[in-house]
Amino acid sequence: MNGDGSIAVSRVELCANRGDKLHDLQLLHDLAIINARTVAEMGPLPAGGFPVVPKRRPNLPGSISAVSPSARADHQENETMDLKCMAVAASMALAACAPAQDASTSAEEGEDKPLRKLNPNPKQAYVITMKVEGAPGPFAVVRGVAQYDVENAPECGRYLKFAGVYPDMTSMESFPLTRVSDTEYEGRVYFDLLLDEDYFGRGVCRWKFMQAQVALKATGGKQETEFLPYLRAEAVHAEESQTRYFWKGRYPRSQTENFPSFGQEDRAKFAQGISDDDLFIIKLTSRKVRP
Repeated sequence: MNGDGSIAVSRVELCANRGDKLHDLQLLHDLAIINARTVAEMGPLPAGGFPVVPKRRPNLPGSISAVSPSARADHQENETMDLKCMAVAASMALAACAPAQDASTSAEEGEDKPLRKLNPNPKQAYVITMKVEGAPGPFAVVRGVAQYDVENAPECGRYLKFAGVYPDMTSMESFPLTRVSDTEYEGRVYFDLLLDEDYFGRGVCRWKFMQAQVALKATGGKQETEFLPYLRAEAVHAEESQTRYFWKGRYPRSQTENFPSFGQEDRAKFAQGISDDDLFIIKLTSRKVRP
């Protein structure tokens, strides 16, 4: 496997912009870390991937094709029940990641009406500048997303009885990026974009800016790799820059559909067989907006 490092932890989404898949992609951070370690230790996949050994169906006497119609029906029913059980388990897992909704509204209404409220006059602004160097091709899709977490979720959040926990609360807020040149973009994030509020009658939930992230795709196709450079809140506040290295072999798509590539801050973490010509760079820089 080929991989890049990653950050971000899985969160229960409170009020993400509807249709934004970036939050879901962050749930794959463990896989990305494993991929990066595998590549560092074993090197990239051979050209064309590993050889595939064709599978042959065993000719067993108890095969479903040899049993009576009634037994076959029982077998199909058991398969249906197994699928139902899997569907129930999947729905429970999704419930843990579903947007929290106001108890006075229905599920359908809650999906269109996020609990969080935007600050009409935010003041703590930072300009995020992105520069792309040596990319293997253009990026038709470039969008910014700022992540906000409730820092006191266990004290103010909603209790999930079936899971027995107070889940973390996260909001992913899009911010526009303006194209400055063929390789440079600028956008603005706010530390005080979300208003603190009591959502569940358990105390005021305090929002905290966590990171600014940019998502890039070659054309926007679902199967394409999504390149995801980011700046943590500490780096944004300190007006720092961060350079991340990305493998060109993942452009425009990887062997895995819709693969999230977080890149590597440390060039040395790539396998020895990967040269500088095999990589491209995305640099993010923060600058505070002063009156």
